[in-house]
Amino acid sequence: VPGEHNVKNALAALAITMELGLPVTEAVKGLESYHGIHRRFEIKDEIDDIIFIDDYAHHPGEILATLEAARAGWPGHRLVAFFQPHLYSRTKSLAKEFGEALTRADVAVICEIYPAREKPIEGVTSQLIADACHMAGVPVVHYFTDTKTIPKFIHSQLRAGDVVITMGAGDIDKLNDAMRDAWRKDANDLA
Repeated sequence: VPGEHNVKNALAALAITMELGLPVTEAVKGLESYHGIHRRFEIKDEIDDIIFIDDYAHHPGEILATLEAARAGWPGHRLVAFFQPHLYSRTKSLAKEFGEALTRADVAVICEIYPAREKPIEGVTSQLIADACHMAGVPVVHYFTDTKTIPKFIHSQLRAGDVVITMGAGDIDKLNDAMRDAWRKDANDLA
């Protein structure tokens, strides 16, 4: 399981094991069998040398940690980050920070806000984050108001060796599924 935070958690688990006088070999076996949890740097699939990952990251710090873990795990690979902001109020107050966190990606694809419990705030859309990405220097930024068009879009954008990460607290994991399904379907149609 990649990521500095996961290494720290594993070391803490080993330290507690030792402090309690439990067998370290058993703790090591447990760590070796640990593959992570749902929506936390969850490697969903690898298709045509493209890795698809889903993560619940929905704050700038979480996005930064997720992208840095991907960068460390796949150095030299292009990172394509799909981000769905969660809440209008959070988008309004943290747009700049989201843009800065997304600079760790080579391509940022910004989806429309997942409102959850909130009503829209006038003038607040994901375009604020897309603009912040441009200002922060993200090399390539795309903004989508309708995620249904993204599965077709990916065929003109993705290439072998890419690491694709969907991030957000909303329903962006469904987009990850749809992208993988569309990629497989088109690959089968071409075969």
